[in-house]
Order: sequence, then structure tokens, then C-alpha cells
Amino acid sequence: MKFVGINWQLILAAGCAALLLGACEGIFTGTSAETIPLEPDAGGGFKPVAIKLTTEMSPVSLNFRAELGNNPHEMGKWNAYRASLSRGGQTVASRNFNVNYTGTVDLPPANPDQVMTMLVHPVGESGEYRLSIEPLRAAEVALQNPRVEVRRNVQLPQQQ
Repeated sequence: MKFVGINWQLILAAGCAALLLGACEGIFTGTSAETIPLEPDAGGGFKPVAIKLTTEMSPVSLNFRAELGNNPHEMGKWNAYRASLSRGGQTVASRNFNVNYTGTVDLPPANPDQVMTMLVHPVGESGEYRLSIEPLRAAEVALQNPRVEVRRNVQLPQQQ
């Protein structure tokens, strides 16, 4: 479609890119404050980790990072988790997230390093927080080098 002086394909492509990047504030904005290795637990999740957060860091993003291997038998499979952030035994934020195998039988994952935002949280009180990542179903995708990235001063999504 072409109207005089307007390139609709370019406008459409720019709009799609804006939508994709609009959901990634927790990954691309702010600055990386800390990366914490995750240790698997017997239940299929990860052992809880302690994270020191301050009000000066607010809002923070807690991102899950891991590498996928070249495992074509995992095509179409995923792991489901619930991330919960607590302080003093009280949950202050929680959210479910999935880790998908992105390869196919013919091609390994284009980007074997998976990263996704688990939580974005405005820090109201400085102190030690506890992050728990529990499975919501049996794991189907093998993950290597799982870790949590803490990003400080991230931009919050624009309200429409």
C-alpha cells in the first residue's frame, strides 16, 4: 500500500519494533547492579537467593538468564515457574514466567542465551529481600548457567 509521500511498510515496521521493545524495559533500561548464580533444587526450581535492594535502586528488574543447549528433542517444550520476592517473610511481588526452547529439529536456538524479566518492583524499603523461583510443572527444557540479573533504575512501561 502506498499513498503519496507515506511509506506504510516503514511505519508498520517501526510500530512493530516499538511494541516488541516496549515490553523489554526490564532488560534494556537501567544499569546492571548484580548477577547471582542460581542453584537447582530437588523440586525442579531453584534454591532461594538473598538480594540487597535499596530505595535508590528503585524500580528494580529481576531478570532470569540461562543458556539453552542444542537439544532438538525439546522443540515445542517449555518450563513454567513462579518468581516470588519477599521481605521479612511477606511476599511483596510474584509473577509466573516460562522458558521456551527456541530451536527446531533443523536449527539450534538462534540465541542460546535466554533472558526474560521475572519481576519489576518499586523498592519502598531498603534491606535484604529473598527471591524464590518455584516450578509450576515438570521441567522439559534443560538449562545451563541459570542466574538472576538485578537491574536498577529501570524505566517502567508507559501507561496507555
